[in-house]
Amino acid sequence: MSLLILAGSSRKESLNGKFQKRIAEVAESDGRACYLYPAAELDAPIYNGDYEDENGVPSNIQKLATAISDATKIVIVTPEYNSSVPPLLKNAIDWTTRLEQNPWVGKNVLLAGASPGRMGAMRSMTHLMVVMAAIKSYVAPMFLSCPQASDETIANFDAKQIKGFLKQGD
Repeated sequence: MSLLILAGSSRKESLNGKFQKRIAEVAESDGRACYLYPAAELDAPIYNGDYEDENGVPSNIQKLATAISDATKIVIVTPEYNSSVPPLLKNAIDWTTRLEQNPWVGKNVLLAGASPGRMGAMRSMTHLMVVMAAIKSYVAPMFLSCPQASDETIANFDAKQIKGFLKQGD
């Protein structure tokens, strides 16, 4: 079983990038093969049908779609931008659905997020759940939230909780 872990922020010190790594660390210690997708590779022009007609789907998005197709399960680790999905992540998802075969169809998707606030990116995950269901993914019911996130809270996030989260859809 292969696990693809995406983080929705490309900021160098991204809490969600750190949470992505913590989830991978626990997954690997539990014997799961996983791949951390580089957030910078999600970057693409804002989706525009005219751009697509002239240039097609960007090659980095085609690479993302291949990684999604090859994975058994996908974990999306999302920050919260103004109580919703960050544009980098939403745009990458939108672009991947423009391919001849939508790679998200039937995929098991688990949602996680970290935020320095008390909500732990829950609002973003709720919005993302709607988007992922609309593109025909199976969204696991349990979210993994790290509220009041910091380097310390992420590094010490309970491994047992992460393992339980990752079992969804097995």
